[in-house]
Amino acid sequence: MSEQHEEHAGPSFQAYMGVFYALCVCTALSFVVNYFVDHVMGQKLMSASIIMAVAVVKATLVAGIFMHLKFDWGKLYCIILPVCVVTVMMVIILSIDATLAWHASPESAVPMIQQK
Repeated sequence: MSEQHEEHAGPSFQAYMGVFYALCVCTALSFVVNYFVDHVMGQKLMSASIIMAVAVVKATLVAGIFMHLKFDWGKLYCIILPVCVVTVMMVIILSIDATLAWHASPESAVPMIQQK
């Protein structure tokens, strides 16, 4: 009687270790960028932009491999697409409301400075 091994649809141990090493490198890169770009060059905006880009890469790695989203993209797509559409609609609706709120009560839009 022969044994049959079933393959699972997840990442291997090597993939987990590769992501771990990539996360370590990205974390070190964030610290290096923070030191050199922010403290040495004085470019705070550039430093923050690079660190945010590295954070997006790290989040994508974690979500794709550790949370197994890379393997369930078909199911995830059906969840993410409607949420993105509703988010854009909410931003549009709320920004219009915030922009036009001063029409309802114009006296509260600009604070008055009391003069003596």
